[in-house]
Amino acid sequence: MSFLYRQEIKSLQDGTQNTFVIGVIIIHKGERSVWAFTLRDSDEDFINVTVWGSTEFVKKLSSTFTIGSVVEVISAKIAKRQPHDKDERFVPSTSSPYSLIVNEGAAVIQCHDAPTRQQYVSLLTRPVKSVTFAKSLKAILDNIEALCDRFVDLLVVVTFVADVRNVITRDGRALTCRSFEVTDGSTQNTVSLVLWDKDWVERSALWEAKQTVLFLVDARIAYDEYKKKTALSISKRTLITENPDVPQATSVKSAVQHHESDTICSDPFAVPNPDTVTTVMTIQQVTEKLQKKALAEDERLQFATIVKASVIEINLDGPLKTVVSIKWYAPFKILYIFI
Repeated sequence: MSFLYRQEIKSLQDGTQNTFVIGVIIIHKGERSVWAFTLRDSDEDFINVTVWGSTEFVKKLSSTFTIGSVVEVISAKIAKRQPHDKDERFVPSTSSPYSLIVNEGAAVIQCHDAPTRQQYVSLLTRPVKSVTFAKSLKAILDNIEALCDRFVDLLVVVTFVADVRNVITRDGRALTCRSFEVTDGSTQNTVSLVLWDKDWVERSALWEAKQTVLFLVDARIAYDEYKKKTALSISKRTLITENPDVPQATSVKSAVQHHESDTICSDPFAVPNPDTVTTVMTIQQVTEKLQKKALAEDERLQFATIVKASVIEINLDGPLKTVVSIKWYAPFKILYIFI
C-alpha cells in the first residue's frame, strides 16, 4: 500500500514519490493537449505545474479550475527546472527549483474543500515579490530605448477598462481580449495594456477605473510602431496580483485620482465597458465640454458618459462628418455614438 505525504512547496525534493500538494492557482494557461498553471501555498513559495494528456482530459481539467481555485495535486512527478532551457522563457519565474508534472492516469488534481481553503485564497492579494523595486512609468518612458523588449515589475492603477472584443485569428480561432490603460502617478501619461488570456479577460470585468491596483511582475515593455506609443505586453511569464495588500497600493491609487474618470483611452477601437461608465451628463453639458476643451492639432476628444435621452431622429444616409461610429446594443438599449 502506498501512502500520500502532504508536502509544502518549499519541502519538495527531486524524486519524491506519492506527493500531496495543496495551493491556490495564480496563473492559468490552457492549450489543447497541455495545461500549465502556477500554484502557490505561502507568501514566498510557488511552483509551475504542467498537465499532459489527451485533449479531452486536459480540456476538462482546465475548464474546471480557474485562477483562485484551491486544488490538491496528488502523485505529480517532481522535475528539476533547467534555468538555461529555452522553455523557461515562457513560464513564470518561481521560488521553487522544481516543477510538477501531471500525467493523465498517473496523477490527480482535485478541489480542496477543507476549512483551510481560505488561507490559500488570501494569497491572491499578496505580491509574489516585493513591490519596492517596481519601476515607475516615468522611468520607463524616459528610458524607453534601453528598456524596450525588457521585462519589468510595475505597480499601476487602472484608468480605463474597455469592453470585451472578439477576434478571429488567421488560422480561424476565435479569441477574446480586453484593453486597458494604466498609470502610476509618476507621469501624466497612461500606458496601454491588452489581456488575451480567457481567465484574466473574465476577471478583469470587475476592475474599476482609478480603484483597481495591479502589481505586474515580468511585464514586457513594447513600443507600438503603429500607434507610436509605449505599451505593456502580458506574456506567459507575467504574474498579476490584483489589489495587492501593501501600503504602496493605497499611495499609488491616491496619486491618480486627478485623472478624469470619463476619459476614453487613446486606442480609437477600444469601446468602454458599459459597467464602468458612471458619469451622467445632459446633452447641453456634452456640447459645452466639446466646445470648451482645447485640443492639439489633429487630436480628437473622446470621453464616455451616460446621456438619458430619447432618439427622435437619426439620419444614417446624411453627412455624418463628426460621427465616427454608432453602435446599438438592442438587448440593453444602449446607444454608443463616437464623435
